[in-house]
Amino acid sequence: DGTAGIQDRLGLFFFILIYFSLMSLSSLPIWRDEQRIFIHERAAGAYGTLAYFTANIVCDLIPYRILPPAVFTAICYPMIGLAGHGRWLVFMSTLILFNLVTSALCMLIGLVTTSNAVSNAAGSLMVLFSLLFAGYLKNPSDLPTGWLWFSWFSPSFYGYNALIENELAESPDLYITTVIGSDKQTAGPFSGRTILDCFDLGNSTVASYNSTMAMGFVGLLLVIYLVMDKVLKERR
Repeated sequence: DGTAGIQDRLGLFFFILIYFSLMSLSSLPIWRDEQRIFIHERAAGAYGTLAYFTANIVCDLIPYRILPPAVFTAICYPMIGLAGHGRWLVFMSTLILFNLVTSALCMLIGLVTTSNAVSNAAGSLMVLFSLLFAGYLKNPSDLPTGWLWFSWFSPSFYGYNALIENELAESPDLYITTVIGSDKQTAGPFSGRTILDCFDLGNSTVASYNSTMAMGFVGLLLVIYLVMDKVLKERR
C-alpha cells in the first residue's frame, strides 16, 4: 500500500506484457511454413480456405495463446500477492486477450511478408512499437499531440492499462513515501483512482480496454482469412 508496492506493480505488469509479446512471435511462421502446400492443395480441391484457417487457428490458440496465460495466472497471481476478491479472473482474461490480439497481429505479419527474415524483423519492430506506447516507458501525458494516436493501435496500451486499472483503481488507503536525507515523509492516504490519475493511466474501464482488444482480435482474424482466400493464389 506504499510507494514501493505501487512501483513494483507498474513494472511487474509491463514485464508480463513483454513476456507474452515475445511469446507471440512464435506465431510468425504459422502460415508461411506451409503456404505453398496450402495453395497447391486448395487449388487441387483437397480442402477450402475456411477449413485450413479454422484448423490452424484452433490448434494454435488453445495450447499456445489461452492455456499459458491461464497457467501463469494460477501460479504467479497468489505468489506475487496481487489484489484478490475475484480480480484474478479479470487479470487472466486480460492476459489471454492481449496474447490473442498480439499473436493474431504476428500471424498477419507472417502471412503478408516475403520471407521468414522479413517477418521476424517486422514482428520484432511491431512488438517494440507496441511496448513503447504502453504507458510505462513514457507517460501518456508527456507524448506530443501528434504521437498520441499511435497508442490507439498498440495492444500493449490496452493490456497495460487494463491490468493497472484492475489492480489499483479500487484500492483504498495508498500512501506515497519519500526519503529526503534521513527524513522519511509519508503523504496520504490516497485512493487508487487518485494515484492512477497522477500517472495518467487507466482513464477508461477494464471492460472498455478488454472489449477493444477482443474486437481487434476478431478484426485481425477476418483480415487474415480474407488475405488467405483472396490474395494467396496459385501461380502457373
